[in-house]
Amino acid sequence: MPKPTSALLAGVLGAVAMGSAAPALKMLGSTALSPVNVIQARVVLGALALSIAAVALRRRLRVPRAQWPLIAAYGVVTIAVNQVVYVVALGRLPVGVALLLEYLAPVLVALWVRFARGSPAPGALWAGTGVLLVGVALVGGTGTGPLDAVGVLFGLLAAVTMAGRFLLAERGLRDHDPLVLAMWGASCGAVALLVVRPFPVAVLADVVDGVPVWALVLYAGLVGLALAVLLGVVAQRGLAPTAASSVAALEVVVGGVLAALVLGERLGAAQWAGVAAVLAGVALTQVGARRGQATLARSATSPATNASSASSKLSASIASAFSRSR
Repeated sequence: MPKPTSALLAGVLGAVAMGSAAPALKMLGSTALSPVNVIQARVVLGALALSIAAVALRRRLRVPRAQWPLIAAYGVVTIAVNQVVYVVALGRLPVGVALLLEYLAPVLVALWVRFARGSPAPGALWAGTGVLLVGVALVGGTGTGPLDAVGVLFGLLAAVTMAGRFLLAERGLRDHDPLVLAMWGASCGAVALLVVRPFPVAVLADVVDGVPVWALVLYAGLVGLALAVLLGVVAQRGLAPTAASSVAALEVVVGGVLAALVLGERLGAAQWAGVAAVLAGVALTQVGARRGQATLARSATSPATNASSASSKLSASIASAFSRSR
C-alpha cells in the first residue's frame, strides 16, 4: 500500500491526466462524432491500453465469479454510465451548473462514510467540501440559462455514479491489483458502450483545426482515461474515499486552465478565484479525512487497550487474593 503522500500524488496526477483531455474532448465535439461516440472511443481505447499493460506486466487477471457483479458495476455504472449522463446534463444545463451537480460526489461520499458506515467526519472535511463546490461553480461559470428538470436529474445521476466509483474501487482493491481493477472496469464499460450504438470509424480520418481526429481520440483514451483511471485507483490504496473524491475535483481546474492555454478561452477573475477555492477545498478535505482516519484508529484501539488494562487489574486482584489466602 502506498504512503499517504505517494497516494495523494497519484490522485493529483490522475486528476491532471483526466482534466488534460478536456481540450481534446471539446475539439472532438465539433466533429461528426456524437457525444456517445466520443465516450465510446475514449473508453474502448482506454480499456485496450490497460489490458495490454496488464498482460505485459503479467498480472493475475482471473476474477472469481462472485466478484464479477462488483467489477461490472464499477465499469458499467461508474465509468460508462457516469460519462453518458454527464454529457446529457451538459447538453441541457449551463456548464457551471452541470459541473456543480456532478461534483456533489464528494458530499455524497462523505455522507455515505458518515452515516452508512458510522465513521467520523471532522468539520474540516465538510468545510473543505463546501469550499470545493463553490470553486467548481466559479471555474465552470454559473451560467444564466433556465434549469432544465431532465438536465438536473442527469446531473444528479452523474454525482451518484461518480461517488460510486470511489466507494466501489475501495471495495475492489481489497481483492485486486489496481491495474487489474482498472482494466476489467474499463473493459466492462467499453462492452456496455459498444452495445449502445456502432462507432463510425471513418470519422477518425477527419481533421479538426489541423489535428487528426484519431490523434485526439488517442490522447483522450490513453491519457484522459487509461492513465487517469489507473492513477485514481492507485491513489485509493492509500487515501480514504472522501479524500480521493475531493482530489478528483482538480480535473475541473486543469481542464479550465488548459482550455485557456490551448483553445484561447479566457478565464475571468471569478474563475481564477474558483481555481484558488478548489485548491483550498482539496487541502481542507485532505486534512479532514486524515483527522477522521486518526479518530477512527484511536477508537478502534482504545477498547483493546481498555480490555488489556482491565485484564491486568483483574489478574493483579486474583494474585493478591491468592497471596492473602495463603
